[in-house]
Amino acid sequence: MLSNLSRIHKYPHTYNVLFFITIIAALSSCKKTNVEDDPLPVADSHFQKVSTTLTNTLSLDDKGNVWATGQNSSMVLGTGASGVQKSFVQVSDQAKDISIKDSRALILKNDNSVWTSGSNGFGELGTGNVEPNGRFIKVFDNAVQIEAGTENGFIIKADHSLWAVGFNHRNLFGTGFSKADVISAYTKIADNVLSISAGMGHILLLKTDNSLWALGRNIEGELGTGNTTDQDGFIKIMDGVKAVKALEYHSLIIKTDNSLWAAGSNDYGELGLGDKLQRTTFTKVMDNVTGLAGGRFFSLVIKTDNSLWASGYNSYGTFGVEGPDKTSFTRVADNVAQVTAGDYHSLIIKTDGTMWGSGSTRYGELGIAGKDDIAIFTIINLSR
Repeated sequence: MLSNLSRIHKYPHTYNVLFFITIIAALSSCKKTNVEDDPLPVADSHFQKVSTTLTNTLSLDDKGNVWATGQNSSMVLGTGASGVQKSFVQVSDQAKDISIKDSRALILKNDNSVWTSGSNGFGELGTGNVEPNGRFIKVFDNAVQIEAGTENGFIIKADHSLWAVGFNHRNLFGTGFSKADVISAYTKIADNVLSISAGMGHILLLKTDNSLWALGRNIEGELGTGNTTDQDGFIKIMDGVKAVKALEYHSLIIKTDNSLWAAGSNDYGELGLGDKLQRTTFTKVMDNVTGLAGGRFFSLVIKTDNSLWASGYNSYGTFGVEGPDKTSFTRVADNVAQVTAGDYHSLIIKTDGTMWGSGSTRYGELGIAGKDDIAIFTIINLSR
């Protein structure tokens, strides 16, 4: 189910009119701290992971502390207060994983407990009858992976069982539930699950036998089924897959041979295939890929040599380098260990543990207070 915000933002020019009226000449005022221009930055913390969405960001440092910044809808950042947070503030500790959507977040702690904050309109926090209070609340034990969905939450246990909570859109929970059901406590929905990725309207599921399964909206062919028919209930797509990423209107996967494959919307060349033609089946793009990310109309991948490559829509600095849109992947940075992206911004963690951001800063999503949109990757310090 698409939110009003996602309908508004289906095309970037609408986003421009509504949200970026005041950014003319902003890029000229940005500090030009480029990944290549400043090879020895001074960082005040080192990071293990970063998770971001259109309006908010969570980051995890090497001491297990969780830091948050952004719009803070429904007090999703867990600060205990509402209001935009323009720079990073610590919200938790003793953590080892994080996941966030615009109005809900999950934290996996070192003891394998899961904590959550944010909106609970569809029971997606899994707190049952306990009302959220703006702080992170414990909801689960014995977890090994977490994934925040648009109207759902997902947890994988050590036995590879998948547990879900929230709105049963598209028969997410299986045929034993009605499509209108709202599940307010985590419920087991599948076994033999290796990982899951929840996009805006579709979900990709990777099983322990390396088979790919998909569910949800398919208007752009993002499920890779060979058509544009929405899918109720999970359906098997292909074998030989080891990593998945469901984005807004397209999907990226890595096969067991480290090859990159893509399906779905390609209006700005986000599939990296050298054209702007939609693909309704997964199509091979390139080899030697180890990491996946992307925004609404762009894709980012890390190759085996830790180089970062980008394709698609590059306004607002989504690639971290200045330049036009691209229909094929182009190299944009080196020494990158991890990458994540929101609709119009990107964040990377380099091999030295420093975190860098580029793109839209309207909601404080990069945690760099006092900055307009940033055209190139800029180091992020918690003291800013």
